[in-house]
Amino acid sequence: MQLSESYLKIASNIAQKILFTLDPETAHDIAINLLSSDFVSQLLPTIDYKHDSLKTNVMGINFKNPIGLAAGFDKNARIITSMAKFGFGFVECGTVTKYSQLGNPKPRIFRLVDDQAIINALGFNNRGYYEFIKNISQQVKVADEFKCNIGVNIGKNKNSRNAIDDYTYLIDKLYDYGQYITINISSPNTPGLRDLQNDESFNVLLEEIVQKRNKVANERNITKPLVVKIAPDLDDSQIEFMADRILHHKIDGIIISNTTIGMRHELKSKNKVNFGGLSGAPLFNQSNYVLGEFYKHTKGQIPIIGAGGVFSADDAFTKIAYGASLVQIYTGFIYKGFTLVNDICKKLPKILEERGFANISEAVGHLHK
Repeated sequence: MQLSESYLKIASNIAQKILFTLDPETAHDIAINLLSSDFVSQLLPTIDYKHDSLKTNVMGINFKNPIGLAAGFDKNARIITSMAKFGFGFVECGTVTKYSQLGNPKPRIFRLVDDQAIINALGFNNRGYYEFIKNISQQVKVADEFKCNIGVNIGKNKNSRNAIDDYTYLIDKLYDYGQYITINISSPNTPGLRDLQNDESFNVLLEEIVQKRNKVANERNITKPLVVKIAPDLDDSQIEFMADRILHHKIDGIIISNTTIGMRHELKSKNKVNFGGLSGAPLFNQSNYVLGEFYKHTKGQIPIIGAGGVFSADDAFTKIAYGASLVQIYTGFIYKGFTLVNDICKKLPKILEERGFANISEAVGHLHK
């Protein structure tokens, strides 16, 4: 027996009310455990809305729709099957590191309901690449069946002496899993990680990861896209420099953006803290600004995956208008429930039609044209 879509919406609302009474990390762990179980994944209905206008090709990959699950939700690649049934066009798993690590001390997730936001200070807690491979291998067939692409998001271990060695090692080990690989250099919760976005460090990193990807691609006779995930806390000179280097090294895509370390003064919730990264509605405008600037500096030549504060089809379209070819959700998924991606996919074709666009690719970056 499977739940119908309407019953899933009711079940999602009930589950949210129950989970929101719990500590955020406990609630998340319970959700992951349930969604990864065979019983629950078989019970879930397939709510996979399809429309020709949503189909798009980005980085040489065909996407049935442009809506993806951002990294951080499924760190250990345990719930790809359930997310595919919810209708995601792609799921980005991770961030995964070379070695298993516990992350930062608890409490490290703070739910800001009044702001429709979350602050997390997790610190790349994950079980390491070996278990990641085991989990992802068991779900690739189902993902292919649902045409749900998989992204692999990689990071460095907290105590690693050489971040570039971690990234190149993981590119080799995880290359055969997923359609693209994301280099996460923008989490604020791993000391020194964002330094990799600075000037020469950024240039050297891009050179090394591209060389490694190309070497592995030659060995395995397939080239997979490399994507860089960046922070929203960048000034205009940093944006210009990074855009130039991304173009120079022929990086295949950019995710804009990760969480912000700023904006605390704008928050209403009593749960706000001055550490960790802020995601959700307050991040929307800042991430859109950075997205738009990167789109202009790269002249639309590098596909951008827009993330940050997406709670609706209108929000998703705004990201596309600023220059995103694909859109990721995370905090909106927590607040709006399991049917959010389907709701977006149902409404987005009408928005495109009303604005005079036949498909997603026509609408990308139209604010700048």
